[in-house]
Amino acid sequence: MHTLSKKKVIAITGSMGSGKSQASSYISNFYPVLDCDKVNARLLEKGQKGYEKIAQVDWIVFDEKKNIDKKKMAFSMFQDIHKKQEIEAILHPLIFEKIKQWTQKQNQPLLFVEVPLLFEIHAQNQFDEIWCIYCDENIAMQRLIQYRHFTFEEAKMRLNQQLSVSYKKENSDVCIENNGNLKDLYRCIDVALERSLYE
Repeated sequence: MHTLSKKKVIAITGSMGSGKSQASSYISNFYPVLDCDKVNARLLEKGQKGYEKIAQVDWIVFDEKKNIDKKKMAFSMFQDIHKKQEIEAILHPLIFEKIKQWTQKQNQPLLFVEVPLLFEIHAQNQFDEIWCIYCDENIAMQRLIQYRHFTFEEAKMRLNQQLSVSYKKENSDVCIENNGNLKDLYRCIDVALERSLYE
């Protein structure tokens, strides 16, 4: 049982390029969806708790307007596991605090939270159900190159840093394949929504 709310809270996860955002966008037509990446970005804005705490970290770089340079922070975290852990120790509790506040305000039977690195941050026990959106690696690579403008090497490196698709599928309650077109994806989501609502 998750610790966020008495409502059924479902995590949407999957590897980069799998189509999590497309799934979340479709689901938002029916049920509330919270994007953890947007929560994270908001916490880094001036005046927010995340900004205030991270501003005290000695290696953080600011721009001329005293905004946190998120690109440089991400690069430093990418290069140094200790810096990554330091920032995550600050942000993750704040993110889940925001999730809890959000769930308490909702009145729908199903609530969805998009958590890209759910398994990597060991947050799976925070949710009632886990949906994994997945696709073949070659398709994920194509999407990252086409839509995010990664080089082949950058896309490969990013995917290699995440837990395997097979691990995520094995530890999820619902697995939705996204190798095809949007119509196929939406059809699978419709089935999963009906099942989750009545189980």
